[in-house]
Amino acid sequence: MKSKFLALALMAMAFFAAGTAQAGVVLSNMGANGLTDTSGPTNTDILANNWIASGFTTGADALQLDWVSIVGFNNDLGTKTVAIYSNNAGSPGTLIGTSSATTAALKNVYQFNFSGVNLAASTSYWVLPEAGLSWYLESANAAPTAQNASGFSYNGVKTSTNSGSSWNTSVFNYTIGISASPAAVPEPAITSLVCVGGIAFMRRRMKK
Repeated sequence: MKSKFLALALMAMAFFAAGTAQAGVVLSNMGANGLTDTSGPTNTDILANNWIASGFTTGADALQLDWVSIVGFNNDLGTKTVAIYSNNAGSPGTLIGTSSATTAALKNVYQFNFSGVNLAASTSYWVLPEAGLSWYLESANAAPTAQNASGFSYNGVKTSTNSGSSWNTSVFNYTIGISASPAAVPEPAITSLVCVGGIAFMRRRMKK
């Protein structure tokens, strides 16, 4: 009986040490790599007070946001950023993080990288680009869907003409890709120490 218990404990510790393996593109209508231009001729300018946000809900795992990709129009000049907001009653709420700046020039797929932005499991968020971008939004374009069995879902588009004071639902879809990776796990050395300490503790308990 004790040997079975020890085996089960070792299996649990090995699972803890390994962590999850899920990573990559989690939501996209820009191909499985999240970087393929699937947009048509329609674009929408994002003016100083005209905010356009795209919502999504995460799957069963907590992940770290890596990057968001979009298709920019040819009047996007200079460095631009994308922000992530929490959800507030089905609309953007509080700012969570902002991407590093990406230089935009011609119509192209642009990738906005994030650092230290954690996405909780089964939680809704909103992608909101910097004012001044010309973003591809299309009613005919297929909505983004979950990739790599991520369990993510797309929550549509909300627009605001008063800098986020109120929001309206849009019929358009973002042309977007979102990539995330497993949240940080303990360093291998620390995990090994935890496992060794746990085994020693269980052996002492079983000897009593």
